[in-house]
Amino acid sequence: MTEPAVAFTLPQITDRRRYRTAAIAAASLMLIGSAIVAIAWPAGRELVGYALYAVPAHLLISVLANEPVLLAAAKIYPPALVAIAGTIGCLVAIVMDYALIGWLVNQRLIRRELDDSAWFRWSQKVFARAPFLLVLVSALLPVPFYPVKILAIASDYSVSRFGLALVLGRLPRFYLLALAGQKVQAPKSALLSATIGLGAIAIWGLWRTWRRNR
Repeated sequence: MTEPAVAFTLPQITDRRRYRTAAIAAASLMLIGSAIVAIAWPAGRELVGYALYAVPAHLLISVLANEPVLLAAAKIYPPALVAIAGTIGCLVAIVMDYALIGWLVNQRLIRRELDDSAWFRWSQKVFARAPFLLVLVSALLPVPFYPVKILAIASDYSVSRFGLALVLGRLPRFYLLALAGQKVQAPKSALLSATIGLGAIAIWGLWRTWRRNR
């Protein structure tokens, strides 16, 4: 079945309200579900903590490193459970992203800058050819994910299709990482250092980008 073409038009006000409502519902369900699991399964609290951490780690252009915390969880829990917990966090984050980034990129000044950017117009054409595949591959491979995310949201790409592609990409990726973490059993100090180091690199990269485009 041929995937419908992506139209680069601004979301309607009703769509933006729908995204905002969905974001609030997703965050609320995540918190309620996490509390229920933590109470009913005390041994799974670290896994719940990872799932909650995965939300801000994948929200917007995050400086929080997901992989070290995933590897820490994989030392305790089966890889499949770790992969599912991380993927749930990703799904909640993308629903919130559609509300947050969607609002940001559609502000008049920012939208005008995007529409006037030759790079952004070229990226739109590439994304429009195979959006589902591009999201899936970007979610699966160890490459920066936020450019594809911003393109999808700026083009008002279907959040349900995005979510499906995200699950198909993130679930096997997280499972393989968790499996490796279970085998390696890296020390907590090394994982903590990796988390801090990767966060510092991300902050430095964002600062350089801000300085270059100021």
